[in-house]
Amino acid sequence: MAENGRYHPEMWVFPVSSQVTADVSAKTHAMPRAFTVALVVSAVMLAFGIIGFIARAAQDGFGDYAPWGYYMAIFSFVFMITSTAPLAAAIFRVTKSHWRRPLSRVSELFALVGFFNILAFIPLMMVLPPIFKSGAAEHQMELRRTIWFEVPIGAPHVWDMLGIISLAITGAVLLWLSAVPDMAEARLTATGFRRTVYGILAGHWYGTKRQWISQKAGLAVLGAFYFMILIFVHFMISTDYGMSLIAGWKDSIFPVLYSLTGIQSSLGLILLVMFILRRWGGYRKYIGISLFWAASKILLGVSLLWVYHMFAFGITFWFGRLEVEQNILKYLLFESYGWLFLVNLTFSFFAPFLILLWNPVRRSDWGPALAGLSVVIGAFLFNMRIFVASFNAGEIYDLALESVPPPVWPDIWDIFIVLGGLGAAALIYLSATKLLPFMCVWEIKEGALYQKMDTFIRGRYLVLAKPE
Repeated sequence: MAENGRYHPEMWVFPVSSQVTADVSAKTHAMPRAFTVALVVSAVMLAFGIIGFIARAAQDGFGDYAPWGYYMAIFSFVFMITSTAPLAAAIFRVTKSHWRRPLSRVSELFALVGFFNILAFIPLMMVLPPIFKSGAAEHQMELRRTIWFEVPIGAPHVWDMLGIISLAITGAVLLWLSAVPDMAEARLTATGFRRTVYGILAGHWYGTKRQWISQKAGLAVLGAFYFMILIFVHFMISTDYGMSLIAGWKDSIFPVLYSLTGIQSSLGLILLVMFILRRWGGYRKYIGISLFWAASKILLGVSLLWVYHMFAFGITFWFGRLEVEQNILKYLLFESYGWLFLVNLTFSFFAPFLILLWNPVRRSDWGPALAGLSVVIGAFLFNMRIFVASFNAGEIYDLALESVPPPVWPDIWDIFIVLGGLGAAALIYLSATKLLPFMCVWEIKEGALYQKMDTFIRGRYLVLAKPE
């Protein structure tokens, strides 16, 4: 593409491959004041969360799931974003998108939060009611509606946990396989704890041609496998902890909407992190405007997909006209949580759509980042609306939702729990960046060798090699 007045002067960046390793390593070892403050704030938020969790358990116990609605909501929010984020690196790597190189490691590092998700899910296993109910009343069913038709052994608790564990392990292996070349190079100059970790995790790597071929093939296979597991686990969580807890809620669109919300919000969070790194993290020479320009188009498309499925969800129940369908619409969209739905719709669709509609805004770093912040807020409200409502919808063994329950507001312990969930995810992510750099060094260096600016007639063009 021509480099002229139509394009941002920093549309493309050209790192010097011989300087990338030393520069990124220095940034990884540094502890700027802002980073230290972020770590401390995250740790304080986590402490509040632990206090809130202990207080909630002491006050309400684990016998009733209703008081744990906000706990489920923040778990789902953190799980939704952090489990989907590594997918960006996997998909864009398979499609050989050159612009995605700076975001690969940023997205893959979220996989480490998966181990926190495993721990956070244990209380939810304890509060989820069984499928069978002994001594059901006349207007009730002996088992509640779930996706587990034959009720296999351990369903749904064990299978949900196995799904989350397998997702966390697959994501961690994906991160490890991507980071092996960087750790192998860093082990030669690292000291102390880092040297020990790098030696254990990358001691086998010497950069032979066979190893590079195996690594790239492994990344492609693992990426595809991760995508399959991700969608299935999203399906289980959204149905077992969402739909099955509202009597009579049967919907094939909601699991898709849940996954789309995860894809949209994770891409938005990645753009927000990239903006922070570019503006204040010292990575400006590695992150060009082309990344934001390309990713913003994808974010715009996903936002349109999100509102389409939101419309399909609502219109299906609207035309169904059954009493239970009308009550569910009133509960989730129009009455009890109507105001929250409007704010959710604004942040998840209207705001990012109006921001990304304009090409000059998409060709900036702040525009896509602002849209990303908007969709992250929208995903937060989405989870609060859905799962707080699901956990407080009344008797789950009834045939249908016969009335519209009132909204449930958070108390002080709920607020502490929400802060703790956010703080835990941030603390794990920030801590991981002191072991593995924000930038995938080998991909940055590879990309630097594939590109250059050249002149053709009277224009300046980006020349990009395609060796594969």
